Amino acid sequence: MIDLEERLLTRWSARKFLVAGIIIAAMGYLPLQLYIMFGPRDGNPIGLGLLFITVTPVGLGVVAIGLVKLIVGFFLGRRS
Repeated sequence: MIDLEERLLTRWSARKFLVAGIIIAAMGYLPLQLYIMFGPRDGNPIGLGLLFITVTPVGLGVVAIGLVKLIVGFFLGRRS
């Protein structure tokens, strides 16, 4: 498992982590927001709420990894 993590971290740049994290977080947030905007007033989107609760923190975690990678690369003098 360590080799897989190391290959992933060296293959993906910080920008790719940031973009992937933002896309993942948006895919968890947008369905619920669209339902709130265009759905019925008395609707109860339990599934969309659960999707938001589970997917958005994962996306924000990937964004955090990208930010840490960006900061470490900045201090080491590498651009990624």
